[in-house]
Amino acid sequence: MQSAALDAPVIVMPVDAPPESPVDAPPESPADASSRPAHAAAGSGGGARRATRIGLMSVSLGTAGLGGLWQSAAATVDAPLGVSDVLFVVSALAWVVLLAQYLRHGGARWRNVLDDLHHPGQGFALAYVPIIGMLTTGHFARFGVDGARWAYALFALASAVIAARLLAHWVSGGLGAAPLHPGYLLPVVSGPFIASTTASAVRLPDAAAAAFAVGVLYWLAFGTVVLGRLVAGGLPGPARPTLTVLTIPPAVGGLAWTAAHGGRVDSVGQGFAGLVLFTVLIVLFLVPHVRQDGFHVGYWVFSFPAAATGNFLVRWLHGADVPGRQSLTWLVVALVSGAFLVLYAATLRYAVRAAGRHRAVADA
Repeated sequence: MQSAALDAPVIVMPVDAPPESPVDAPPESPADASSRPAHAAAGSGGGARRATRIGLMSVSLGTAGLGGLWQSAAATVDAPLGVSDVLFVVSALAWVVLLAQYLRHGGARWRNVLDDLHHPGQGFALAYVPIIGMLTTGHFARFGVDGARWAYALFALASAVIAARLLAHWVSGGLGAAPLHPGYLLPVVSGPFIASTTASAVRLPDAAAAAFAVGVLYWLAFGTVVLGRLVAGGLPGPARPTLTVLTIPPAVGGLAWTAAHGGRVDSVGQGFAGLVLFTVLIVLFLVPHVRQDGFHVGYWVFSFPAAATGNFLVRWLHGADVPGRQSLTWLVVALVSGAFLVLYAATLRYAVRAAGRHRAVADA
């Protein structure tokens, strides 16, 4: 599969700490800080705990994205596939732990799920759950396509339901005055593209074509609205890191297209390459605007865009027979993997310090 692929989560957050404790949750993620939902009063209980667990899914998503990059490297430059396998296992374990904690804190109730979906700042993050499931399914499909198809059907249906419910809520005025940021593209654009890539991995070409069409339509429609809103009003400082998400749609869209065409890069694939490279250039100019003071787990918002972009570049380098592709592939893998190592180390350090502060408060 050409996978498009946000602490061990139970370390970063003491699960049983009281939600109102200042050390119970990391600083707000950029997407969450931009607005406060009408049901924020419930945030002092299970709602805040569920939001934290879903937000930490970005760690799992980013790790799956890095696994996808190494999978592409294994397919193109004979990198060890075991590295990709380990990364996907780590991602899946984090996903299982966080999902179990989400359900434990009320996520098994449909009313709570709807409340979380309607959160104007973080509702889109629920799409992480089926997206990570599809990425993992596609990667391990080689061990049994029939079982992978059933898992894919489940995750693809969940992704479609979440995206449709979110879009219906948004177009009916549910966002209110919340600033529209690129994170909203994840469920309605990136989700269908990833569903298309996974469908190709489990040999369902018709499903791949259908999902790709959905991604293209809502990328053109909703992407235009998001970009227009950004140009007209910009974003508040805490939400600016989500601007890096702009690289995800062209990257995962390009991966979906090349996966459906056997890895070949035709004129459409070259078009996606142009979009990816131009969007990366835009993001580079935005770096001074998206920097944050001090480390927090919200930095994982940068992880999946970097991994997905690197993944597509590796596939493009080889599908288009770019000169020097072997060396360039290893350069891309080294740069992205190095950035992840720094992110993992910073997250572990942050988790240790947060746990220490929590113990100090508990002992006081």
